[in-house]
Amino acid sequence: MKKCPFCGKKYPDDAVVCATDQYPLDEKQAGVISTQDKSPSAGFGIRALARIIDTIFALLVGFAAGMAGGIVIQILKIAGFITTGWQHRLHEFSLTAFALSLLGNIAYHTFCEGLHGATLGKLCCGICVVTEDGKPSTLKGALIRTLAFYIDGLFFGLVGYNSMQKSPLNQRYGDVWGKTAVFKVNEMPSESERSITHFILGILLGAGCFFVMLVAGLIFKVS
Repeated sequence: MKKCPFCGKKYPDDAVVCATDQYPLDEKQAGVISTQDKSPSAGFGIRALARIIDTIFALLVGFAAGMAGGIVIQILKIAGFITTGWQHRLHEFSLTAFALSLLGNIAYHTFCEGLHGATLGKLCCGICVVTEDGKPSTLKGALIRTLAFYIDGLFFGLVGYNSMQKSPLNQRYGDVWGKTAVFKVNEMPSESERSITHFILGILLGAGCFFVMLVAGLIFKVS
């Protein structure tokens, strides 16, 4: 039996390449490309760039939510549902508002990665979340890896980077626990690809939940 050094999938002795990541299973062929990056998985740098793009997108969603929240607050004020002094409360820290914004961010990544495999940032960077055996991602795996990011992201991502250095598929701890991996789109198995419809659905649900949570947080702060 032969075993792929990247995904760990086993094949008969006459197999030539891994069906999941196209890595040569023959030792001589593998030796020829050993100095090149033939792994279908995405490295730390491109994933960090995708996260930066997602952060910028989150700021834009936050700006839109702030505008919409201001309109809703004015309507509620006219209707008598908000007492005086709400301007001061708006600038105070609210644990409820913080929790809602955190839940919104989690929803964004979970829906985008669970339904399509990519957030806006990942789509721009040409990378996609799949299961560790190369199949389409799931909502469960996306949720686990999203929650674990708050561990992997500690010390500017060094915790996740440390895990990726030990994994042939560049899996951070969230990927290990969620049984996921981040692949380069142009090296993904065809069966793991999803349509643009899935992306649109994912980003509408994800960004929509984020937007609603942020507006709700503003209302809770002034109530």
